[in-house]
Amino acid sequence: MRYSFLRLIKLLCLLLLLNGARAQYKDAAMVGKCMQALTDVMIHDISSPLIASRDYAYSMIAFYEAARFADPAYHSYAGQLNGLQSLPLPEAGLKYDWQTAGMAAFHTVATALVFSKDIFEQEWIKQTKNSNQKSRVDIAVRNRSEAFGKAIGEKIMDWAKADNYGRTRTLPRFTPSKEPGTWQQTAPDYMEAIEPYWNQIRPMVLTKPDQFEIPAPVAYKSPAFMEACKEVYNTKKSLTKDQTWIANFWDCNPFATRTVGHLMYSIKKISPGGHWMGITRVAVTTSKQPLVPALAAYSMVSVALFDAFIACWDIKYKVNYIRPVTAIQTLMEPNWDPILQTPPFPEYPSGHSVISNASAVVLTGLFGDKFAYLDNVEKPYGVENRPYSSFYDAANEAAISRLYGGIHFREAIDNGSTLGRKIGAYVFERVKLKN
Repeated sequence: MRYSFLRLIKLLCLLLLLNGARAQYKDAAMVGKCMQALTDVMIHDISSPLIASRDYAYSMIAFYEAARFADPAYHSYAGQLNGLQSLPLPEAGLKYDWQTAGMAAFHTVATALVFSKDIFEQEWIKQTKNSNQKSRVDIAVRNRSEAFGKAIGEKIMDWAKADNYGRTRTLPRFTPSKEPGTWQQTAPDYMEAIEPYWNQIRPMVLTKPDQFEIPAPVAYKSPAFMEACKEVYNTKKSLTKDQTWIANFWDCNPFATRTVGHLMYSIKKISPGGHWMGITRVAVTTSKQPLVPALAAYSMVSVALFDAFIACWDIKYKVNYIRPVTAIQTLMEPNWDPILQTPPFPEYPSGHSVISNASAVVLTGLFGDKFAYLDNVEKPYGVENRPYSSFYDAANEAAISRLYGGIHFREAIDNGSTLGRKIGAYVFERVKLKN
């Protein structure tokens, strides 16, 4: 009799744990929907990859900081990220709903950061309308949780406002150099250089933008440079069907345009960072992460992306290197064009190589080296799914896609990948969110 009673107690405890895990998993799914609302408004606004990385990072950190109390094993980012001091704490002895608090913090920060606030609100309502928060959470608990989340969000915004972003909006436009071998504006719309002062943004974990160095690219018109041009030129001539798919799968160019007659219009595309945030969502969903571990993953990847872009852009504008399309048209064939549209900023190093490898290091640290998954991130935007055996497999492919697309030399890809892995390892080693 006593044995049966003990078995019953154990079974009830197991059921309670399973129900708690299911509830947390549903909460974690809502994090992905909140992020999707942010992604959709950034696509609408044609936000640059760098601004997108900033929006993701502050919004996801806010969500994490307001909801982390659901799992006492997790720590705050305060004291671990540059300039982030202590944050509000929940009042002892009172009940909170941590998903509600997290969503309120995320909404507070994302609303403050995005350009089209009305569009974001529409996307927010669309993504969260099926949430059962109002029906399952007592009104007093909900109000208390929302107030706490908003307080966290406001503190995160105070921190964000001190990262020097505002000042970079006031600096003069970048003037392309007339020196041979330097970056020039490219067809079809000859856009101005994007974010030439991004290295002045405060990093989150790096001590300075140039903390990690990579070799300088080969000299313009040198034998090594001419060989690099020939490789890009010949790669386009011999592209396989799969290589063409890879190039287009990883394009992620928010600035891409198409011209029909006299009409030019933008092609709505997710940013490179947005793609890796989406991969994080795939990993969280596939492994059925509870709320707080899921938020730790989203926020850690966003921090790595943020710092990787700062370090990459520091080198880009210091080196100010020529793009393949400009070099090949000048030195080899005047009518040559890459299969992808060249983004509007200097060539070296490859940004996608840097941020993809930084993200892959963090995701591998969190989910393991042999994490196979189906990348369906851009399916809503008309891009077919693609399978990967690991995050490094995806990062390596994202990097080489820039050669297939004709927008980077191999040197920018290889050295960019090295830089990204160094940054990802540094972020993962320095930031400790769990005991």
